[in-house]
Amino acid sequence: MSQSNDILEQRLVAVDSYYLSVINDRIQDLSNDSEHLSMALDAIKTDDDTSKGVIVAVRSALLANSELATLLSEMMDGLISLPTVEVMRHE
Repeated sequence: MSQSNDILEQRLVAVDSYYLSVINDRIQDLSNDSEHLSMALDAIKTDDDTSKGVIVAVRSALLANSELATLLSEMMDGLISLPTVEVMRHE
């Protein structure tokens, strides 16, 4: 999305909870993939200090992304579990 959230107008939108669940599944996949890639980096053994630093930095970024994706997934769970709202159409 190219617009900042500060610019967007608030509005109600109709979204199918199944569609939100599919998005949530993809977010969980990103979290899991980031964690697995981080663990895979542990298998790399090197004596070079620069390489060790790069591995630590990449691991840290992957774990941070995994945590963020987990938080987003929890937020999506909250949206998915919201009660259904009936909207009256005014024409």
